[in-house]
Amino acid sequence: MDIIGWLWWAISSLLSALFSVLWFLLSGWVSTVLQVALLVGVIYALKYGWRRAPIEIWRRTRSFGRFFWGWLRARETKAPTQASEQPVRIVKVKEFGDINISTLLSLLMLAGLMCAAKL
Repeated sequence: MDIIGWLWWAISSLLSALFSVLWFLLSGWVSTVLQVALLVGVIYALKYGWRRAPIEIWRRTRSFGRFFWGWLRARETKAPTQASEQPVRIVKVKEFGDINISTLLSLLMLAGLMCAAKL
C-alpha cells in the first residue's frame, strides 16, 4: 500500500510541477491578451456606445477570423514557367562614391562625435 501512495505522490508532484511551469509560461500571454481585449472593448464602447459596442466587436472579430483562417490555409502559387523568358542577370558594380545607408550613418555619427568632442 505504501508503494501506491508513493507513486500517487510522485505522479501528482510531477503533474503539479508541469502545470506550474505551463501556467508560468502562459500567464504572461493570457494577461496580455486580456489587456488588449479590454483596451479594444473600451475603445469600441467609447466609439459606438455600450449597447452597440459588443455587436461591432463581434462583427470585426468574425471578419478578422475569416481573414486569418484564409491566410493560414493559403498556399503559394507556382508561377508558370515560360521557355521564352531570359533569366535576369544581376550586375553588382560599385563605382567610386557609392555609399550605403549604414556607412553614411556611421560616418555621420563619427562626425557628430568629433564635433561634440571639440565643444
